[in-house]
Amino acid sequence: MSEIPTEIQPVPGLAEAIARYGQPLERSFTLEVREETLRYWRMRRKRAEVVILLRRLNGRYLVHTKGFYPPGVYRLISGALKPGEDLLAGLEREIHEETGLAVRVERFLAILRYRFCYREESLPFTSYLFAVAELGGTLALNDPGEAISGYREVDLAELGALAAQLEALPPEWSDWGRFRAIAHRVILEILSPNHDDSPRQ
Repeated sequence: MSEIPTEIQPVPGLAEAIARYGQPLERSFTLEVREETLRYWRMRRKRAEVVILLRRLNGRYLVHTKGFYPPGVYRLISGALKPGEDLLAGLEREIHEETGLAVRVERFLAILRYRFCYREESLPFTSYLFAVAELGGTLALNDPGEAISGYREVDLAELGALAAQLEALPPEWSDWGRFRAIAHRVILEILSPNHDDSPRQ
């Protein structure tokens, strides 16, 4: 199976992020997708992102929606890393752009490595998951290009319901929904009292 590119190189600053915020869980996933989905990821050209579990001062977690999402669909905040961008710098930038809040990074939760596959082609993508806690500020969108149209706050247990909703989206959204649901389920697993903290593939 051809791969474009063959592998993703570790992002700059990965070792520092692990040293400061802990060894993350590592998982790998292969997702069979439609041709249109693979074409989208190939054109997008970005191969890594941060996913942010942001705990507000009231103890609830911030999720968002965008104007072009199916009605009522919310998910955790995320943002693509720029080529060559330091991991923690990218995390800070995305939090500023999408929330405007001052936060404290608490934990490096997970590294999720994906392969989006269609027939004989595949593309790699990596999500770096972080838990952060609000320190102050005013929730606001600082990058209108992100097209965020609304925010909600949810309890940790509600991440499972968000994942189920993402997994049940109609066919034209199903590849995206299955992909986005994974981070929610992994975070819920990690933070569950019965979670086995040993890395698994």
